[in-house]
Amino acid sequence: MYNRVILTSGVSLIFNNRQLIEEKNEDFFKWNEQLTDESIQVSNELIEYLTKALETMRFKELQQKSAEISMITVLQQRKQLVKQPYITLFYTDTLKGRTAAFVNKQILEKLCKARVNMRKIYELDVDNRSLLNRALGKYLSDVSRALLEGEPRTTCFAPIGGYKVMTSLGYLVGALHNYPTAYLHEGSTVIHEIPAVNIEVDEDIIKKNHHIFKKFFDGDCFELDELSKEEQALIHEQSVMFDQVEGLVELNPFGRFLCDQDKYYKYFKSQVYFDVSLKRMIDNRYANYWGDVYEEIKQLIFQHEAKSARYRATLYHESAFSTLNGIDLQYHLYKGGNSPVIRAIWTYDKSDDSYYIVHIWFDHNDYDREAAQKIKSIDKQNKRWVNITEALYESNNGANL
Repeated sequence: MYNRVILTSGVSLIFNNRQLIEEKNEDFFKWNEQLTDESIQVSNELIEYLTKALETMRFKELQQKSAEISMITVLQQRKQLVKQPYITLFYTDTLKGRTAAFVNKQILEKLCKARVNMRKIYELDVDNRSLLNRALGKYLSDVSRALLEGEPRTTCFAPIGGYKVMTSLGYLVGALHNYPTAYLHEGSTVIHEIPAVNIEVDEDIIKKNHHIFKKFFDGDCFELDELSKEEQALIHEQSVMFDQVEGLVELNPFGRFLCDQDKYYKYFKSQVYFDVSLKRMIDNRYANYWGDVYEEIKQLIFQHEAKSARYRATLYHESAFSTLNGIDLQYHLYKGGNSPVIRAIWTYDKSDDSYYIVHIWFDHNDYDREAAQKIKSIDKQNKRWVNITEALYESNNGANL
């Protein structure tokens, strides 16, 4: 019997409840999908409204409203899932994706007695191939970590929602870890289980050629004809890891995932330093938050490396402080998550490929009150640093193949 489920959340709940949504907000379907403070407020209001409306429905009716809820209720009705399961729910970082996912979360917690852990999927821009490859590579890395928190006998892997490519690529990562993939067609109560095929990866290929892989991992597209014979030979031999389109070549999402495994951090990752006093403060007062801190630092690095305007508001949150306008700052303010609250002062030094984290707040009010003054008073030269790179990437060795 399963006690854990890993799901990807789509937006079927939104479109299956269109009339109900438009009764609350007739302009909802006209909103841009990119999240802003204003659209998050709209999303929050709709989450509360839809949850109240749906939680009064019978399970049979709910199964027609949400593929994700249907999967859980069918598993429980067949006695394949415990009564209080642990669910990891991946969702896209968009207005509809966020709204649907958090309604699913609340319904699953209230009606199915589940504990639901939310995992955000960033930057799935289907119109930008390079950004999409980076985002899908990170999605596969996050799925891999989630899978290795459990094991195939007691964990059901069901990437049923979202873009079809999320299901297809998710199957590959599941198969690498010997997980079958469960699928439920919307509106049906028949669960199909696709067995895991045997996929083997030669680790020595990545280690021996890490200098080539790093070039592609850090970059985007390259002209195939301008690459060295050694690089072209590797691309030919390891074609499963590369995409080639009209003379251009880049790491595909599967290749990015393989290189992004934490066990290869020495080959592909930037160094990360904490101010000594910051590390001491977390050790002494917030030791239970180290896992959350590590995840937020990884999110910060991903957003910075993506070089996308979409992340400017979170990476450079100093723009939200009027008292900092026009000031040339050495450091930046990072607006992280809210569960727990994590805000940070950071900078990146290209000369040594390193991130420096000066301070972290775990309280929103303290951050609002102190951030502007603190960021203006920092002197990097007088700081003492401790390298946390090894701890950052070896804190979750279970995510490696």
